[in-house]
Amino acid sequence: MSSHKHRILGSLFIVLIVGALGCGSILNAMMSRNLDVVAEGNRPEWLVDDAIHVVLCGTGAPLLDPNRAGPCTAVIAGGKMYLVDVGPGSTERSLEYRLPLAQLDGIFLTHFHSDHIGELGEAMTQSWLASGRDTSLDVYGPDGVTDVVDGFLQAYSRDQVYRTAHHTQQYMPKEGDHMTAHPVSPSIGEDAEVFNKDGLRVIAIRVDHEPVVPAVAYRFEYAGRSVVVSGDTDYSENLGRASHGADLLVHEVLEKKIVGTMSRAMRDRGLDRQAKLAGDVLDYHTSPQDAVRLARDADVSTLVFTHLVPPVPGMMARLVFLSELGEKGDVDVLVGKDGMHFRLDPEGGIDRDLLD
Repeated sequence: MSSHKHRILGSLFIVLIVGALGCGSILNAMMSRNLDVVAEGNRPEWLVDDAIHVVLCGTGAPLLDPNRAGPCTAVIAGGKMYLVDVGPGSTERSLEYRLPLAQLDGIFLTHFHSDHIGELGEAMTQSWLASGRDTSLDVYGPDGVTDVVDGFLQAYSRDQVYRTAHHTQQYMPKEGDHMTAHPVSPSIGEDAEVFNKDGLRVIAIRVDHEPVVPAVAYRFEYAGRSVVVSGDTDYSENLGRASHGADLLVHEVLEKKIVGTMSRAMRDRGLDRQAKLAGDVLDYHTSPQDAVRLARDADVSTLVFTHLVPPVPGMMARLVFLSELGEKGDVDVLVGKDGMHFRLDPEGGIDRDLLD
């Protein structure tokens, strides 16, 4: 059973308890509020304004962090929603934050590490359930995306048959259970336009995540505002070039001093394999200091750290990732949290809050 259905059943269970206790007015208020959401859709106001809305659905990394889902950034513009990467737990976060999954119009994968693609099947399925769409969901990504999409379609093929058989073709059209892969092939110094529709332009940017080749970032442009999502990368001059003048840069970070110290400590204790794995990640991720340098040199307005390594709890994240950043210039630097929401108005400025 989907997490969305679990939530509905949980809400109904609470409603039944309240009704059994004779609290009719409370029961009616709860039912009315839930039905309003169903009738109007999730975040309907975001779909009709001229702003870009960006939500961090997941700011974690492969290492376990109970407070962060896997990497996922939602971009809502022009009445549609798009996801950049779909890490484990991110679909549940999207439901929790009432994001408009019924209007999901595309998924952009930066590369194919498991923590970035783990919920591709769930994003496809939950958006199909929410919308009843009768067309294929577009999935963009570097070379290899066709194999990834085909694999998820095969894994979910029986589930899809069951859902259409149960709910009927009228309500769960089998045509909507499909995904169509679109390979993108940017090169250093030459970005690739991969999407241009309804005023939204998306370009793919080659980044440096070797031996993961190719890996890409994406830049979204709408109504004069721009957002860049880095994916995984070491410091990349090419990304800096393509990020020039962006209003918002969502960039991965790894605190290399701490991870390097962890690796050496493991080796001292004879944990050679663990030390090797920890040490290996140092050369294909970006330090907070380098991310700030890139944003500053590219005249980026706001920089948000995501894909945080190592995972640290609560307020410690600010201490770990915001200390010793060096000269920031005019860049506003933030440590990302799941549920962080940014609104980029066409008239300028960035408003932010935290969704619950």
